[in-house]
Amino acid sequence: MLVYKDAPIGRDAALKAVVWLKRNFGREIEEAVKGSAYSVDTICGIACQETAYFWVNMLERLTPEQVCARCVLDASGDAPGTVRRAFPRNTSAFRREYGDERTQMLIEEANKTRALRGYPHKNWVYKGYGIFQYDLQFVKVDPDFFFEKQWYNFSACLDRVMRELRTTWTRHGNLFEAIRAYNGSGRGAAVYAQNVVAYSGFAGETTGTMPA
Repeated sequence: MLVYKDAPIGRDAALKAVVWLKRNFGREIEEAVKGSAYSVDTICGIACQETAYFWVNMLERLTPEQVCARCVLDASGDAPGTVRRAFPRNTSAFRREYGDERTQMLIEEANKTRALRGYPHKNWVYKGYGIFQYDLQFVKVDPDFFFEKQWYNFSACLDRVMRELRTTWTRHGNLFEAIRAYNGSGRGAAVYAQNVVAYSGFAGETTGTMPA
């Protein structure tokens, strides 16, 4: 049982998500975490916190590639009642910086995911991309990830999450604080880290699910 009531998914859903992650990507994650402070279970825990709420109930009708492609989430700054401080604060800010063509491409990607979720079309650029939700603020230093749709590829998403986690470990040298810093600061980031730790614990129960 998770400590916080606002955890995105519960234990049963997390176990289902982790089994799927390990069967499809377990060996790749295992290779990526070698020499780091993190484990396969840590990375699975982050995916559970970030995006599993969206895809865990779609696994019977989507391929792994489709799951990765459709992880276009987070309408902050555009959705009513939300505020975003990082770039882009909203779709208008992104359009001013990158123009109509690139803006429209990302809007179309967001609407493919919205349709899958049964939501109506919106002219919003979403801010989180890939199974670990690489934030659109990184478009300024890593434009190809977004404009070449690299989030469709699990390996590209894993590369980015490991880059960030290595950086936060260097700064903090403590697993909880490194995971917290991956999300940000303040109470919300502490809740995030607590949930990831809990999901990682659940992930440790799923032995024997990695491909041989």
